[in-house]
Amino acid sequence: MYGDFVNHVLSFLIIAAVVYWLVVMPMTRVVAFFDRDKAAAEKECPECLSDIPVKASRCAFCTVELSQVRAADKPPV
Repeated sequence: MYGDFVNHVLSFLIIAAVVYWLVVMPMTRVVAFFDRDKAAAEKECPECLSDIPVKASRCAFCTVELSQVRAADKPPV
């Protein structure tokens, strides 16, 4: 009775580990490969710290104008 239960639990854990190593680990590498390109296409908003497109002039999340923020970050000459 208890032997069958332990056998089923061990079988489940072994199968779960095999599925993890054969499916999840390779997919993590594939996703990381494609996220590299995303980092080059986005920048961080200085106000709300969310990711926005590089060409954006206004943040979609906090609606701050990025040209004003850039001008405020520069020290006066």
